[in-house]
Amino acid sequence: MVEIPDGYGPDDQIDHDAPEPVYLQLAAVLVARIKRGDYPPRRAVPGVDRLVQEFGIARGTARKTLVFLADKGIVQTVVGKGSFVTEQAVQDSAGDQG
Repeated sequence: MVEIPDGYGPDDQIDHDAPEPVYLQLAAVLVARIKRGDYPPRRAVPGVDRLVQEFGIARGTARKTLVFLADKGIVQTVVGKGSFVTEQAVQDSAGDQG
């Protein structure tokens, strides 16, 4: 899983002045939402347009976040359909709680 910086959770805003890159901050927020169960396995996470609107970030940053999460095996992106939470992400999340 992605390491979640202290203080980040599902309702956090992106801090453009923080030392962490915006895409990593957003990844941490999305992972927190997955861990909390807001995005269950095989369900879509917000797409680029929704992330841009919700967090006030650039489209490229939103795309970079989703690519990063896909590279980590947390989401699987299906062209034309969206990015979906993987079973592995949920299993890893359950292991973090124990």
